[in-house]
Amino acid sequence: MKRALIPLLAVLLLAGCATTRPIFPPATSVQEIRQQADGRWRVTVRLQNYALRSMRFTRLELRLSIAGHPAGLVATTLDMDIAATGSDVAVLTLQPDIAARAALLADKAGNIAYNLDGSVRAGPKPGDQRDYPLMHQGYLSPVPGLPDAWR
Repeated sequence: MKRALIPLLAVLLLAGCATTRPIFPPATSVQEIRQQADGRWRVTVRLQNYALRSMRFTRLELRLSIAGHPAGLVATTLDMDIAATGSDVAVLTLQPDIAARAALLADKAGNIAYNLDGSVRAGPKPGDQRDYPLMHQGYLSPVPGLPDAWR
C-alpha cells in the first residue's frame, strides 16, 4: 500500500508545480474625448491588463454610445505590451454620429453616460492570443478650462 502511495504523492506534487496562473480578462474605459475642429473626436481609451503577467495587445474593436445614441465603431490594430496589472492608453479618431455629437455638446454642465462594447485581442505570447469581449458603462464630464473636452 505504501509503495503505491509514494508515486501517487509525487505525481500530485508535480502537477501542483505545473499549473499556470489564470488570465483575467482586460477592460477598457474612455479616459478622454476631445472634439477636433473638423468635428471628429479624438478618443483616448484606457486599456487595463488585469492578468498576473504581461500581455501583448494587437487589435481593438469598440462601439461607442453617448447617452444611448450610437457614436460609431472604431477598429484598429495595436502593438502594445502592457505589464501585469498595468494599463496604457490608445488614442483613436472617430467621426461621430450626429445624434451622439449633439447629446455630448448639449450637456456642458453635468455628467453624460457612455457605453463601450466590443473586443480586444491579447495574449501573453504572440501565438497565444484570443479575443476578449469588452463592455463598460461610465460617465463623462466637461473638462474645466478646456472647451470641447470631456473626461
